[in-house]
Parts: sequence; structure tokens; C-alpha cells
Amino acid sequence: MNFSNMKTRTSLLAVAALILMAVIPTGAKAQDPFKNLKENYLVTTVQTPNIVGFVSAFLSEPEDEHTGALADVWDKYLKNEPQDKGVTLTVDKKNGYVRYELDYDVAYPDDKMGIMGVTEFCYWNCDDGKHKLFAENVSTTQDGKPFFGQFDGLYIYVYDNATKKLYMIGQDLLGLDDEIRGENLFRLPQKGKDIDVFFSDGTQKKLTWNGKGFTLK
Repeated sequence: MNFSNMKTRTSLLAVAALILMAVIPTGAKAQDPFKNLKENYLVTTVQTPNIVGFVSAFLSEPEDEHTGALADVWDKYLKNEPQDKGVTLTVDKKNGYVRYELDYDVAYPDDKMGIMGVTEFCYWNCDDGKHKLFAENVSTTQDGKPFFGQFDGLYIYVYDNATKKLYMIGQDLLGLDDEIRGENLFRLPQKGKDIDVFFSDGTQKKLTWNGKGFTLK
């Protein structure tokens, strides 16, 4: 892996958090995640806000080797071409969910390491009728156990229905503080709205959808 490209999106989230600190009064509590949205980092424009449209726009300008590899897989899907060995792609248009799996033992048979890479995408319609949240979850396991890779993590973005713009914002505004987004595993919902969280201490909880973000329960 190219470690000079470490966590591009994580760095951008840090920048987004600094911007939010400048525009939101210190000490304020229940923040509106959609306030001052245009002040945040613009990720892309999504003309058709369904799961295919979101993923297509998100992967249209790959930021790193991970999104570059995903873009190649997605391009083959759109062209109805066969995928490479070890790749499994699930596209559930009805439920707004995409899952990409890479079995490294199949893709690279000379290196039997028991590694499985998974990337999920999904989106939620917010209660205000004006916004959507779009999520990417990257996880890696080795022999079924967490094996945190370079790009692993949960990333959630805000989409403005009116402008068709997708923005990166501080994750704490969506109910995901640094502790939640630490070295934990996540599973996005193919059905339903809640995110499963598997903490490093072995406990399991849910990030429950509240209409504009999530509450840990």
C-alpha cells in the first residue's frame, strides 16, 4: 500500500471540524448538522440521489488507491463486465445499499493470509425533507478478526437536495464522536436505518437513526 496517501478523508474530516469550530459558538450543545453546510468541504455533485448515483459520483474522482480500485470495480458493474477473481459486488437498488468484498486469498492465491476487505455504501433520507446522509464504511478482517487497514473507518457525508451537493462535515454533529469512530467495526444497514457497532472490547451497540443523525444505544 502507498502510505504516503494515508487517510486523505480523515484529514479532510479534521479540516471540516476546524471550520465548524469557527462557525458554531463554543459551548453550544444540540447542533444542527445542516447549518452552514456550504462552509464545509464539497466532495462532489450528485445529479441522481439514489444509491447508484451516489456511488458513481463518489467514485468519479478517486482520492487514493482504495477508491481507485473501487472505481475500477464499479466501472465494470456499470458496463456489465465480469469482475476479477475474489471480488463480490452486491448492488441493492431497492434498499439503497452497495457492498464490495475482496477475498485476498482468492485474488492473490500465492499469499494465503485470510484477509477479507469490505466496503459498504448506503444513504438515509433526513426528516427535514431537504437533506440526505450518504455513508461509506471500510473494514478489513484477518481470519474473521479485525485487521485495521490504511483506509478503514466509517465516513458519513451530507447531501443537499436543492443544490445536489455532497459535503463532508464534522462527524460529531451526526452523533459519531472520536471514541465511536476509533478502532471499531461497523456494519451499515442493508435494511432498516441503524448502524451496528462492534467495539474493540467485545461489546456491541447500535447507532440508532434519529432523523438527522445517530444516537448510540
